Amino acid sequence: MRSYRFRREKVYRRRRAGIFVVLVFLIACVAYFLFFRGSGNSNGVAVNTPTPSAATDSPTPVTPETTPEPTPTPTPEPKGTYTESHGFLPAIGSLPPSGKMDELRAMVEDFIGKQSGRYGVTFIDLATGESFGINDKEEYIAASTSKLPMNLLLYIKIESGEVDPDMMLEYKPSHLEYGTGIIQNSPYGTKYSVRETSELSLRKSDNCGINMIIELLGIENIRQYIVDLGGVVYYDKRHRSCPYDMALVAQELYRRYLSNPAVYEKMIEDLENTDWSDRIDALLPDHVRVAHKIGNQTRTANDVGIVFASHPYVLSVMTEEVDFGTACKKIAEMSKMIYEFVEGYAAEQAE
Repeated sequence: MRSYRFRREKVYRRRRAGIFVVLVFLIACVAYFLFFRGSGNSNGVAVNTPTPSAATDSPTPVTPETTPEPTPTPTPEPKGTYTESHGFLPAIGSLPPSGKMDELRAMVEDFIGKQSGRYGVTFIDLATGESFGINDKEEYIAASTSKLPMNLLLYIKIESGEVDPDMMLEYKPSHLEYGTGIIQNSPYGTKYSVRETSELSLRKSDNCGINMIIELLGIENIRQYIVDLGGVVYYDKRHRSCPYDMALVAQELYRRYLSNPAVYEKMIEDLENTDWSDRIDALLPDHVRVAHKIGNQTRTANDVGIVFASHPYVLSVMTEEVDFGTACKKIAEMSKMIYEFVEGYAAEQAE
């Protein structure tokens, strides 16, 4: 009986050992299936993985190499400002030089050399920063072109918060100056806002209005401002200036317009809608906007402004000892000649 039990225990041990071996084998097969089949491609085809050597602790999964997407080159920001009224305007000197200034200067010099009287001209291509001058630092009667720097200083004070554009100014006997404008027809004591007074002094060249602005700002501050811009003629009681100084003012207005269109757009708009269109803007295409300020006296016809051409530019012209009507026509002809020349080289640069 004991011998029988012993034999049966030996049989059971052999069976258990066999079952254990079978289980180990099945587990190994399942592990093999999961590991090697699981590392195959998406179509179910196994990837041949090298068998690790005895020195390798564990197999390292193979990660397929991918080519990184190229980083797109960012488009450079344009050097300039988008404005509601004029679209994109290039910053001063942001475009390559045209190399055409000597040729343009020669054309203008030849043109004014044929005229009677004295002409001074300053030209600045605001897009390229190129410029030239002809007799432009000699003194001329400023006439109403002086209202341009006075109003620019006013707007600078508005921008800084020193002047409230809605503040009321009272028209007084000390402001009376006959000539252009409508305030002279108002009774003393009539009040105008700073913004209204500025508008009248630019659109209608109102003499009384500019005297109200001068009283607000202080004449010495205005004179110093022109000097600080780089002006070469001191604007004293003789009321004289030069094309170069007024061109600097127009260039500064353009720069400030680009830096803060919300503030300076009103001043630009007023200069584009004056009662005079017989000089710089007279013969230009209707779509070309010109922000300018004229100056009139018996034998003086002046005009200075910004021409919003393909390359915006400043043109400042002063005259003396001329026939007024003839000088206005000649300034218009010269302006048209300059505009067509600038459009020509601007188109070449754009190609």
